[in-house]
Amino acid sequence: MKLTFRRYSWLLALQLALLVADLFFNAFGSWLSREKLQTAIFFFIVQDAFIIVEYLLFTLALHSTCVYQVGASHIILRNCKLFLFSITVYFLLSASQHSWIVYQYRLSPSESTHQWPLALYALAVFQRLMSVFYYYTSKSTALIMADPRYKEEHLDWIAEQLGDK
Repeated sequence: MKLTFRRYSWLLALQLALLVADLFFNAFGSWLSREKLQTAIFFFIVQDAFIIVEYLLFTLALHSTCVYQVGASHIILRNCKLFLFSITVYFLLSASQHSWIVYQYRLSPSESTHQWPLALYALAVFQRLMSVFYYYTSKSTALIMADPRYKEEHLDWIAEQLGDK
């Protein structure tokens, strides 16, 4: 597979920048927003919005392929099933964790130190573990989507893939 990085570098760069931003929010977001509820809500909304933008970039890349235009998007989607699963689960875990943390802030606004319940710690650990899987599948899917066979007129290859059904 020949990766034409120059041709699709803007999409790859944007997807990787979103992953780095998400990693930053996972690593430092709770520490930076420890004292202020408004800061925490801002970080949570931005992190969840970045996950949605990552999905939209995948959809944009999918719709711009020649394979999609001839109606054979299942050729690409069979290689991206793990990404679709991981981004859905990761978004649900992140949104659940963020909602629960905001609820904890609202439950005891006078306390300077917020004690998380054990289940919230477990959710945070599971969300962080899922983030590693999400980062891996997102990066590999971005590289799959940069395959020039999907972008250019490779009708022989597409016909061969359709014949393998």
